[in-house]
Amino acid sequence: MHGVEVRSIFGLKSANFEIIKTNDNITFKVLGNGHGVGMSQTGADSLAKQGNTYQDILKHFYTGIEITKLN
Repeated sequence: MHGVEVRSIFGLKSANFEIIKTNDNITFKVLGNGHGVGMSQTGADSLAKQGNTYQDILKHFYTGIEITKLN
């Protein structure tokens, strides 16, 4: 199976994951959203289609940020 298929089946936030097996348990260690860089393209597209601004979308994926204008 491809990572994207596993992501879809298990509802993971990213296809960038590690599978850890200990005794009878399997754990998915998921890194980031989308491709592991913090923003899901499909998630951002969905938020944009709902009318969110680019500022709203950036703040959704990168919590705690401040967007300012550079001089």
